[in-house]
Amino acid sequence: MKRFLTRTTAAAATALLLFTAAPASAATYTHDRQNACRQVKGKDGCRPGIVVKHWHKGRSTDRGVGWVYASMETRGRAAQARWLYQRPGGRMTAATGWKTAKRPDSTVSFVETGWGRDGRTGPQYPVGTRICIEFRSLGQPLCVRLR
Repeated sequence: MKRFLTRTTAAAATALLLFTAAPASAATYTHDRQNACRQVKGKDGCRPGIVVKHWHKGRSTDRGVGWVYASMETRGRAAQARWLYQRPGGRMTAATGWKTAKRPDSTVSFVETGWGRDGRTGPQYPVGTRICIEFRSLGQPLCVRLR
């Protein structure tokens, strides 16, 4: 039993040391999450909804877009979606092609899809860039502005 406690204590001390000895540069990144939802009149849910996770370092004026998520209330089983961006003063540009948004399971009333992954990954855009999602069946994009 004593050997077990010693190993457990040593493992905990090592983990604590790793967390406290992390480089200071890791703390200089700021992560943010922005979302928007167009409400369905008289119903719960969004038609559509968007979440954008982005990051930047220090006082940088560029924002890295790591993850874009799109969802929509629908009776159908699937829908086509894509995400777009518009730099300040620029024109709307498709970042991806159309992708199928699917129902995660049979108990929910929405379809969803996502692009990218969490963390400091993905393309970088200047502050003020609009990130939008568009469902082919709706046509009208829903956007958030990177701050």
